[in-house]
Amino acid sequence: MTTRVDSWIWAIRLTKTRSAAGAACRGGHVRVNGVTAKPAQPVTIGDEVRVRLHGHERIVEVTKLIGKRVSASAAAECFIDRSPPPPPREIVASQPRRDRGAGRPTKRERRELDRLRMRDGFLLALVAIVAAVLTACSDDPADPASPDTPGAPAQAGAGPFFGECGGVTTEEVTRITKFAGLTNTVNNPSVCEWDTSGDRTGAVTSFNWYRGSPIGRERATEQLSRESTKDFEINGHQGFIASDIGICEIGIAFGADFFEWSVSAGTQALLGEEPPPTEQICDAATELSRLSIERSS
Repeated sequence: MTTRVDSWIWAIRLTKTRSAAGAACRGGHVRVNGVTAKPAQPVTIGDEVRVRLHGHERIVEVTKLIGKRVSASAAAECFIDRSPPPPPREIVASQPRRDRGAGRPTKRERRELDRLRMRDGFLLALVAIVAAVLTACSDDPADPASPDTPGAPAQAGAGPFFGECGGVTTEEVTRITKFAGLTNTVNNPSVCEWDTSGDRTGAVTSFNWYRGSPIGRERATEQLSRESTKDFEINGHQGFIASDIGICEIGIAFGADFFEWSVSAGTQALLGEEPPPTEQICDAATELSRLSIERSS
């Protein structure tokens, strides 16, 4: 016995109306066992259903099949809720909101938002470089401008040394990401960036090394701007993985330091071209992160 996924998510009260359930499916916001589902996609007991609504993802396991809407108590018996906890209240409060009555963003505004998202990694790296320069100018402990950070998780810069571009060559970045035509456009002790277009509208891959910067702040930023942000581990080292359509970013912590690899298909993929699967992009970011860890000293 099976039930249509749009009927089921409406019946268990994940959406207010069946038409809203169908619209969520057609918009690509519903997945069954990791695969984007159409409204008529059948579900069976044991399936995992993911529904993303209003910026929050619900993850449920099917335990009972129903096709008609029931009470909240009866609906709760039809699934096991495996949804992640909501983000902290302070993060939600700091999220920018559109003025009431302003309507939905125009296509032009959406393109600008996408460009800003793609540039986040570069801007954060620039801030880190400036902070490092200012810190170097205040080495005198008697200097009142010197930072007092007794609560830091470890001494800044006490983590491993990652070498030029995280120890990864341009040839390896091209092979792993499968982005043809990558050119190393930025190369300094803190940041390396490869671009296919020269203006960041094409595929972009970057390595950023942050020293004395808490990874939690970066994770909170990603949680606000990416569709998915999760805890992540590579070779026993903890961090996070954040992804959205056409982009995947991995941050790995080392005491008060952390590095981040970002792999992006570019804004061109968001404006009509079909981007590579998110899983493929995240696999590339994972492999690049693993190489940096293994080659660190």
